[in-house]
Amino acid sequence: MGATHTLLANDSVLQEVKELTIGRGGDVVFECAGAEATIQLALESTRTGGQLVILGKTAAHKNIAIRFGSLMGEKKIIRSSYGGARPFRDFPWIAQKYLDGKIKLDELINEEITLDQINYGFEKMKTFQGIRTVIKMSH
Repeated sequence: MGATHTLLANDSVLQEVKELTIGRGGDVVFECAGAEATIQLALESTRTGGQLVILGKTAAHKNIAIRFGSLMGEKKIIRSSYGGARPFRDFPWIAQKYLDGKIKLDELINEEITLDQINYGFEKMKTFQGIRTVIKMSH
């Protein structure tokens, strides 16, 4: 899909980014959790002149604090919801493209589980094993 590396937001992520980029930081960094700590990590991981895309969500009324110095360097910060899509119009169109075989989604799924396996799914998520699991609903 174009990404060169995916890293977990842990204690060593800043060091890993520095090693992978010869000390520069990421050209484009995606934050997907919506947590204050991961937003800060994403800012710190973005290179001078780089781009941070915040996809993660948190409560709209919640304030977050960030280290002011992490904003230095002309970084471009984008907050994205659905990538600019208009869900009422676009989601049915995307679903139809999938049904027509024009968008490949099945290849992204690692495992399918049933609703009665939901606790199993949550346990796998806790160990980062259930990242691309789909709950198959019966009719």
